[in-house]
Order: sequence, then C-alpha cells, then structure tokens
Amino acid sequence: MAGMLAAAMCVTLFAGAGDAGAKTVKPKLSKKKLELTVGSSKTLKVTKAKGAKLTWKSSSKKTAAVKKSGKYGCKVTGKKKGKATVTCKVKGKKTVTLKCTVNVKAKKKVVDIKTAAPSATPVPTAPAANTSVPSASAAASGNPTIPPVVTLPPAEEGSIRKAYEGIFQYMGSCVNYNAGQQLQDAKTLAFVKKHFNSITLENEMKPDAVLGKEADPLTKEEALALGYVVPDNYTEAVVPRLKFETIDQVLKVAHDNGLKVRAHTLVWHSQTPGWFFTEEYADKKNTTPEIMDARLEFYVRSVMKHVMEKEKELTGEAGSIVYAWDVVNEYLHRMSWGHIWDSVYGNNDMEPSYVKKAFQLAYDMVKQYGVQDKVTLCYNDYDTYFNIDDVVALVDFINAGEAAKICNGIGMQSHVDITRPTLDEYEAALDRFMATGLEVQITELDITINYDHEGKTWQYKNKNETDEDQAAFVKDFMRLVVRKQRERDVNVSPKGITGVTIWGLYDTISWRAQSSPLLFKDSIDSPKPSFQQFLDAAK
Repeated sequence: MAGMLAAAMCVTLFAGAGDAGAKTVKPKLSKKKLELTVGSSKTLKVTKAKGAKLTWKSSSKKTAAVKKSGKYGCKVTGKKKGKATVTCKVKGKKTVTLKCTVNVKAKKKVVDIKTAAPSATPVPTAPAANTSVPSASAAASGNPTIPPVVTLPPAEEGSIRKAYEGIFQYMGSCVNYNAGQQLQDAKTLAFVKKHFNSITLENEMKPDAVLGKEADPLTKEEALALGYVVPDNYTEAVVPRLKFETIDQVLKVAHDNGLKVRAHTLVWHSQTPGWFFTEEYADKKNTTPEIMDARLEFYVRSVMKHVMEKEKELTGEAGSIVYAWDVVNEYLHRMSWGHIWDSVYGNNDMEPSYVKKAFQLAYDMVKQYGVQDKVTLCYNDYDTYFNIDDVVALVDFINAGEAAKICNGIGMQSHVDITRPTLDEYEAALDRFMATGLEVQITELDITINYDHEGKTWQYKNKNETDEDQAAFVKDFMRLVVRKQRERDVNVSPKGITGVTIWGLYDTISWRAQSSPLLFKDSIDSPKPSFQQFLDAAK
C-alpha cells in the first residue's frame, strides 16, 4: 500500500508539472510592431501554435493588406501611408488573439526619368550607365541621383539585346551545348547572338555534370597534375575526377561569339550526386562535416580555378567571360526537395556554415585572380518575392564579419505566372533587394499561362488563358522592371538590375513546356505576341 501511495504521488506530481508547463506555452507573434513603406512587404509568423487554426485580419486593408503565407505565417503589404492593426486569432484548445501594430510610411519620392533634364555630357555606354557615380551637386542637395537618360541607337530589327541596350548590362538566355546542340548549331547560335549578350548553361555547369553520376577517383598526385586544388585539410586518399570538357567548349564558343557567361551553380541540394557526401565516395554512410568542409573547398576552388585559367588561355585575362557565379542555389527551399547538404551538417536554419564557407572560398578565388570588382558572386533562389526577409537575412549572414561583401548579388529566378506573383509583390521584392545596395539579377525568367499554382499541383491546368494574356502581362512586367532600373536612387543602388536572363529559347524545349512560358512557340522562327511586347517594353 505504501508503494502504491508513493507511485500515485509521483504521477500526481508529474501531471501537475505537465499542466503547469502547458500553461506557459502560448502562441506568440514574431513581431508586435512592423515598419513598412508603401509597396513593401514583411512576414509575420506565429510560434507555438502547432495544430491550431489561424485567422488573419487587418483593421484597414487599404493601409496594410494581409495574405496567409504558409501554415503559420502572414504576409503584410503596405498599401498607403497610415497605421493599422493586424490581428491573428489562434484557435486551438483555447482561442488566443494576437496583435501587431503596423506603421506604413510613404515611399521615398524619386524624379521621374521621363522628366529628368537631358545631360549635356556624352551619353555613356551600357556598362557605364549601370555603374555611374553620383554627381557632387546631387549628393550635396540630398536628392536621389537618377541615372542619365540614355539615347539609344536605332535597334537592330527585332533584337532583344539591342532593344535593352543602355538599360541592362546583360540580356541572356539559358542554352545547352550537348542537349539539342544549341551552341553547336549555326542557325541557333546566330539567333542567340542576335538577341543576347549573355548565356547560362541550363544543366551543364551544375554539380552532377561536373562530378558525374558515379565517382571516378584519382590519386592526389593525379589530381594535382590536372591542376585541381587539393587543400591541406583534405585527408582522404582519393579525389573525384572533374569533367570540364563541355565547360571548356562553351567558354570558347562564348569568346569566339562575343558572349558572356553566368556560371550556374556551385552549391545546390539538387542535381548533386549523393556519393559526393558519403564515406570514401562509396555512396553508403554519410561522411563528417570536417571531411565535407575539405571536399567543398576542393570543389569550389578547383572549378573556379579551371574556369579562370581557361579564360586566361582564351583571352589573356581572368574574369573576361564569366561575369557572375551562382555560388549557392535555393538554400531556402532545400527542405522542399531534399536536404542533402543538411544530411551531413545538420539543419542550421538561417546560419548554415557551409553556405557561408562556399562564399568565403569563392570570394578568395576571385580575389586571388584580382577580379573581385568585376565578377559577381550571387545567392540565387526562386519565389524570392514571397521570402523577401529570409533572402536578405541569409545574405546578411553570409556577409557578416567579412571585410568585403563576399555575396554581392541577389539572383531572382522569376519563374512567374501571369497571376502569381502580383506586380505589386514583385515590385516590393525589387525595392527591398535594390535597397541592400547589392546587384540584382533576374536569372531564370519564364512566364506561364494555364499553370495550376492555386491547387498546388504545379502542373498544366486549362484555365482558358491565351498567348495574348501572356503578352499583356509581359508588357506590364517588363515595363515595371525597366522603370525600377531607370528610376532607382543610384546613391543606394549603384548598379541596380544588371541583367535579365530568359530561361529557354522557345516553349517546346522549356522545362515548363505545357504552360507556354517563353517568347517563341515551337522554334526560334515562331515568335509569340509576348515577344513584341517584350521588345516594346524597353521603349
């Protein structure tokens, strides 16, 4: 009986402790106050609300609009100057009401480029327009400096590159060397040269293309003889062979045809072979973070060294062909597609050591070759307009404590639909990213119709949307991007948007072919209505 009594007392004590703990775990808002400017957005999140139903409301939708974001989040967008209260009702065992005060400020006014007085100085070339230094008088007045109005030469008939000359430094497309032999076909190459001055390989610079599906081990001596960089902390007996043949051919084609290259990509959770993360490259048990650090250094340094040495061989100068590297791709979405890097390092949320290390290594390489001021190192991701705060926070983490901005570019992939995101959402992202002072590059632009993002199947769905609907959106979208570039404050964003890359040549070879995302239909000879609107938007 004494034993039973003691056990009962223990149960009572533990139950009481559990009840007391439960009372302290209450849902909380990530912020109680928000500062926004008109057109900008920030995300509120509720913590400790597992299993609860959330309802979001704004006291003034005209001042601050709310839109559910994920299971426990809400995106708040400033609509007009004023104050509003965002309320979240959390319905679980008990209903809890959480509130956040939102202060929306007016957007800083800038001079309209159309009314800016023409400059008496000579008209700059495209690169100079993107890197113009603010005048002393403008800086003294405290007014934002607007890039000068550029009088464009007569455009080559129907050329995207010529139409946007003087607005964006680079206009590009993704292409392939082997798949479809796009860069080996004379007609296709002539088309690329007519419309673009930049190319991105769709798949042939990704880790699986360079590393291969299976490990091909070399001794350290063999690797060093091939010019690979094997760091001092690399303790393993073998080094994987790197396949540079296609990259070498592409660099030569680019040089011979006056094209520049975006290098895509060094670190990515997708299209990286699983064996690269396992002990002895045997595709079995995962290796350790210390060994992975050495492999990461080997890979980043070896790939970048090879490319820059090839540039020196072709042109006599490193950094002369590849003007940007996507150092890390889609970190914020790694959990959606498989977290292969996290399987070694663990989930470090917004402070991933291997992401920062990748940028440190990449920056050290461009610094060694003296090209850190002309080669951009980018963090690249999709749906950046729905993850604005996270993108900026990640880039801030990468650059924190560094002597220079080792990540100096934000890549906005821009796989958009004519109804997602809204133009206001895209504009808010551009505003925030340009406000960082970093370069912004629109890296993988395609614009779908009849695409099921509402039902989240992420597939084709007939919604009776037409090529004309796409053309109307393309016109408004590109006019927005051009306006943001021309009207930016160059004191804050010296270079602004430095490039736009369309993700493919025509619909039928696009990765989203069914939803007609590009400017040409089934060949380079079949322009769609959106092609002309894309050209006209530059005017």
